[in-house]
Amino acid sequence: MRNTLTLIIGKNSNLSINLNKNLHDSILISTLNITDSLNSIELKKHPNINIIFNQFQKSTKLYTLDDPIDYIQRSIVSTSKVLSYIIENNLKINKIIYTSSSSVYGNNTNCHEYDNLSPQSLHASLKLANEKLIEKFSQENNINYTITRVFNMYGDNDSFSIVNKIIKSYNNHSLTLINNGEAIRDFIHINDVVIIYKKLLEKNNIPIINIGTGIGKSVLFILDFLRKHNINIKTSSITKDELKVSISNNQLLLDHINDYKFIEVEKYILKKLKDKTV
Repeated sequence: MRNTLTLIIGKNSNLSINLNKNLHDSILISTLNITDSLNSIELKKHPNINIIFNQFQKSTKLYTLDDPIDYIQRSIVSTSKVLSYIIENNLKINKIIYTSSSSVYGNNTNCHEYDNLSPQSLHASLKLANEKLIEKFSQENNINYTITRVFNMYGDNDSFSIVNKIIKSYNNHSLTLINNGEAIRDFIHINDVVIIYKKLLEKNNIPIINIGTGIGKSVLFILDFLRKHNINIKTSSITKDELKVSISNNQLLLDHINDYKFIEVEKYILKKLKDKTV
């Protein structure tokens, strides 16, 4: 929709930064002093507003709880503050997108949007709590909303994913694998996610949608692919509990993006490593 301001909550995340680069008339909002940041924009002057909730605990601290208050503030409290601000200021909201996670499915080999959910961690449980908060708020206030369950995202200034670790380990140090790298994941490039979000901002009646390629690949598969292209990465392995398989059922997504061609993770890594050797 033209003349629509998009607020992206979660200023420093890789996805937020890329969305901001690719969306016309968008503003990044930090979760710190969030009310002051919203006040400074004079939102009542904007007849149409989109909000993308993309905030959460830093990826490097997802599984630690050294500051419980900060953990909760960055996740569900920041969401609540924005929703309260909408009501208090009687803002006209065109669309809400909440970035959730495939982790809400738990151990599920073929994740469908309306499967039973079984979060296995605090991170996943708070994502699910945010989903329910967005759902209830949007329904009660007649706001168009979409909850996106994003699978294993990588690319650009990613510093956390296994994809980034593979690239960094080449010619530098051994790559530590979990359970020999046998777990299967659905890897999706951040550029694909941004393109999908831009389409979702223009669509109605999609309350929940998986954001994934629908194809599962293991790190073991990726490393074997690289070896066939004369790139060998030293590895070691540790044993740790993890989901064995997490693959998106992305039929609903394909219905909305038609014949879209996703970036293939192994070819992306190969190109990155070849560029490093030039």
